[in-house]
Amino acid sequence: MRRSRPSGKSLIEMLVMISILSIVLGLSATSMATLFRLRHTITRDTEQARSIERLAMRLRTDAHEAVSASVAEDCNLTLPDGRTIRYSFTAPRIVREVHDGEKTVHHDSFSLPPHTKVVFQSELTGTGSLIRIVIEPEKTQLPPRELPRAARIEAAVGIHGASATGGRQP
Repeated sequence: MRRSRPSGKSLIEMLVMISILSIVLGLSATSMATLFRLRHTITRDTEQARSIERLAMRLRTDAHEAVSASVAEDCNLTLPDGRTIRYSFTAPRIVREVHDGEKTVHHDSFSLPPHTKVVFQSELTGTGSLIRIVIEPEKTQLPPRELPRAARIEAAVGIHGASATGGRQP
């Protein structure tokens, strides 16, 4: 007489399947967490790069049109029509304000990540002056992937000043 084998699964086969499924689930969960962290890092870096690009474009345009500049804790540019533009650092952003006399005409801000240090510098050249904004990470114990990106933006003052005072556009 032949015995027929039961058609169900044994307890050992079920334990092996559960173990394999738990390993696969654990690996996929850690992979998903890594992908989310990577997406966050890429998004943060892209936003920071875009903000620095906007700042560089604005600073160069303003500096080229300016007739004079003064740099201390902040950067002040004087335009031919008497307006002044002030760049200042108020953590975590650089603020750009356009003043016409005592009245604030325009206000911009360029966001930077936390733990960022900003220094405004000025340098006299043979034909005029050069202003510089240095953006770098503060001295901190953050891991390298969390540090903000460093940037150096330079702009020559008064390139278009002569044509602006003459009423012509460059």
